[in-house]
Amino acid sequence: MTKAYSIRVYGRVFNVGFRRYVHRYGLQCNMNGYVENDHADGSVHIEAEGEEKDLDRFTLLVGEGTPYSFITDMKIDAVEPTGKYVDFQEIR
Repeated sequence: MTKAYSIRVYGRVFNVGFRRYVHRYGLQCNMNGYVENDHADGSVHIEAEGEEKDLDRFTLLVGEGTPYSFITDMKIDAVEPTGKYVDFQEIR
């Protein structure tokens, strides 16, 4: 069953390779969607769609961060899958 999450990650997540890390794991976990920095509030925003087991694995990996990141909060909201994404992109 396809599910979708809108995820916000807060903390030290800029200029530490976090977005690239999320992109790599999005591809490995068969996600569709994107990851981007949100300069307005300093978070990283992720839209991810995929099979439930893959999405659950992906969110666990995102929550682990990178060796140089420090996650202070992660908000995950279930949203309706749109089906408009064909792969997982890193938006710069």
